[in-house]
Amino acid sequence: MTTNIAVQINGGQSDHHKAATDENRQAWDAIADWWERKQSETGDDGNDMFTQCLLPEVNDLADWKSGQTVLDLGAGSGIICRMFAEKGARVTGLDFSQLMLDKARKRAETNGLAIEYDLIDLMDVENMKDYARKHPEGFDIITISTTLKSLPSLEPIAEALPLLLKPGGRVVNVDLHPAFSKPAGHRGMEVFEDPATGKQQLQTYIKVMRYLNIPPSKSEAVRGQPEPLTTYHRPFWSLLEPFFRNGLVMDAMREPAFKTEGGDMEHPQSYHNFPQTPMLLAFRLKHR
Repeated sequence: MTTNIAVQINGGQSDHHKAATDENRQAWDAIADWWERKQSETGDDGNDMFTQCLLPEVNDLADWKSGQTVLDLGAGSGIICRMFAEKGARVTGLDFSQLMLDKARKRAETNGLAIEYDLIDLMDVENMKDYARKHPEGFDIITISTTLKSLPSLEPIAEALPLLLKPGGRVVNVDLHPAFSKPAGHRGMEVFEDPATGKQQLQTYIKVMRYLNIPPSKSEAVRGQPEPLTTYHRPFWSLLEPFFRNGLVMDAMREPAFKTEGGDMEHPQSYHNFPQTPMLLAFRLKHR
């Protein structure tokens, strides 16, 4: 019988988890310049996925009130941080990529926004607990967007969240939909002529071949990025159970999809052509 024992290092991380985290950090460092340009090319702060699907749900579920504090975990280049700072919130953003944080600080300075940024590894539970001890007042709102899918394990962040969250506070998570987005859901499409009009029609669907057990896979967060990222698929139960086990409960859920009129016929694979398929899953957690 062979026993596989992971060596525990760095705040309780296994050597496998640390290697996976380091690999994703290197990928984010490599695409930092490209990512910042891509998220700004339309003139909006964030691409269409952010502006049409993600940010509206974060704003709604957070239900921010004047005077409340915001902590963004996995802040990246600071898109969510800037949204709340522009409302007048006192905002802190944490991320594990120094190069992405450099982009965030530069944008905040350019926009005249006072946002505190700091480096943290969301896989290092001791590091997060130490951060919580240094901020005993906690935060009213904690946001985590398109970050959980990049974590080899949810246990560290699930354990730390109750320590970082104020009584009566809320955690807003937004990530790829576990059933309908890659690597579980694969987009399919057919182009045919409507016999009544003679015009071409596009029919789209999602094909799910595997759902419960999908190994980590390489993926592009945005099509064409210079380096792929490792994505960790989790079905609903394994996505939510770590948070429930650590004393948090869910009190709201959303499944946003694009609502683009007429879709995007020039790019059949675009999620704009899947208006009945939610691209993202958003859910809110509170103390039990």
